[in-house]
Amino acid sequence: MNRCTGYTILFVTMVALIIISIVEPKYLSDKNEFLKNFVNHEFLNILGVILAITLASVANIHLAFNRIEEKYRKKGALVKSRGNLKKATYWLIALFIVGGIVVIIKPVATSSDVSVAIFNSISLVILLWHVLILIVLTELVFCIEPEIIVSDNDKSES
Repeated sequence: MNRCTGYTILFVTMVALIIISIVEPKYLSDKNEFLKNFVNHEFLNILGVILAITLASVANIHLAFNRIEEKYRKKGALVKSRGNLKKATYWLIALFIVGGIVVIIKPVATSSDVSVAIFNSISLVILLWHVLILIVLTELVFCIEPEIIVSDNDKSES
């Protein structure tokens, strides 16, 4: 998925959720039992699990990048990929923090169904953003090709 597609998905989702929050807040407010029970510590649990697993995966990707650069003796060959990996990781951390702020502020800052719906919408956008980052990181992992070492016996057979 390219950057433009990801941002388009986020933007369209945000606009749709804001419109629904204002026009029909009952669908996204705490009248929706799922969202009432989800946008609290459960939301932070999901973000935390995603973050923890992803950080371990990012470390493995970073090490794979090191091995690739060492193999081809080209230090800095993957600067752009490393930069994107670093950005994605920091976004996940930032979104976790924002999710925590949303969960903490929601009970004291909401006074109407519309405000509750907006806070729940923000949570859904954060979760979607996490998923989009996971998709990008998954695509990155599948771009790392395996090392196939051809032995002398294999060369003579062909």
